[in-house]
Amino acid sequence: MIQRKYLYPVALLLLLVGIWTIGWFWLARVIANGLDEYAARQTGTPLAVAWTAIEFDGYPTRLYTHLAEPRATWSGPDGEIAWSGPETRLKFFTDFGRTVSFRAPGAHSFQLSGELAGGADRSATATGERLDGRLNFDDAGQISALRANTGNLRVSLDGQPLTTFDDAAFDWSRVSGGTDPDAIHPESGGQTLTFSLSGVSLQSARLDPNLAETLGRKLDRLAGRLSQRGALALDNPTPAELGRWRDAGGTLELSDFTLDWGPLRIAGAGTLALDEALQPVGSFTAEIAGLDRLLDLLERAGQIGPQQAAIARIALAVLTRAPADGGPAQARVPVTVQDRRLSIGPVTLLRLPLVTWD
Repeated sequence: MIQRKYLYPVALLLLLVGIWTIGWFWLARVIANGLDEYAARQTGTPLAVAWTAIEFDGYPTRLYTHLAEPRATWSGPDGEIAWSGPETRLKFFTDFGRTVSFRAPGAHSFQLSGELAGGADRSATATGERLDGRLNFDDAGQISALRANTGNLRVSLDGQPLTTFDDAAFDWSRVSGGTDPDAIHPESGGQTLTFSLSGVSLQSARLDPNLAETLGRKLDRLAGRLSQRGALALDNPTPAELGRWRDAGGTLELSDFTLDWGPLRIAGAGTLALDEALQPVGSFTAEIAGLDRLLDLLERAGQIGPQQAAIARIALAVLTRAPADGGPAQARVPVTVQDRRLSIGPVTLLRLPLVTWD
């Protein structure tokens, strides 16, 4: 017979276990209802979401939500993007559902239609061995931040292999607010994207043979931080909207930019804007290693003439310095985009195509 002195602790433990169990299943039900209500609220909006079933696991110390066959559709004036993915695991944080982490390794399929696909339906698939991330929502239930990273990612377009990534990560956030007439950018709204890609295959890209031979068919690293300053309706970038954004002081700021491609190394920062013809203009400062190889390549390809190449090499010789900590010699040079010309210092390297906005 169990002694009385042990009976009360055992009963208390069983009571606590029962309360915890009831609470775990109650919270799971709250999450399921919340997800269903969120999907119902999206009816009639540009973004529609759905799934086949919701399941839970992790009892007793964790609570994970699994969405079977999740899918979403975004509809806009220029077409539609439909996504379907593998089973997705969600974890809700204790901030009333404003922060959600997710894990969704496997194949993600995208279907594009309308003008977004160039007038013909297109399909794309991204398959990764790992896909982890986090979503943040604002008070209105809109996504305010998205962070994700993936590994061994394979991307195909219309059933044909397009590229692969050893690793890819990005962190996007949206900022909204009032105006500050004393600020450089009076409109405080905007968004920021930090990205980092490594081991990007260019096997399927139509590279010039000289370019592929000189730099290779794999980007070792591409990273940076791109900030859009000033509110801009990216879902409807009409000329009128772009002109309004430009006149309000809107800019794109690139910082911590790094490109490692074979012998070419570029690190820099700068700002892009739009001119009166809605063409990009910008000014950057870059530290470049391997520029001599790039000049040789451009000259062989006929992109620049012998005289331009000679002037650029003289300027390069003056600006090139060996880093104090070793490594390849680098040139710190100004890079400008103006009048549809990409220039390094006083030397025009490339004539840029005209950007048209429909």
